[in-house]
Amino acid sequence: MAGRNFSLTPHLSSFADRLVGSGRHQTASKVVREALRRYEASLSQDEARVTAIRTVIQEGRADIVRGDFTLVETADDNARLYAELTGRSR
Repeated sequence: MAGRNFSLTPHLSSFADRLVGSGRHQTASKVVREALRRYEASLSQDEARVTAIRTVIQEGRADIVRGDFTLVETADDNARLYAELTGRSR
């Protein structure tokens, strides 16, 4: 394992000490490793969300090019589309 030497703010240092003191983690290094694992997972989830959004955008643009869309300009248009999508008649 590669060694690292870094500084924490007093607040984060105290937080790490509390986690070790509570028995949740054995050492401050383990606290930092857990934090980095969670941060990495969070970044991966963010990237997956962005990829999913981009996919939906591409699909929507393709639908528009094909003419496969419903133009909603008024409240009545919105109500008709909602009724159609939910299987409710007006």
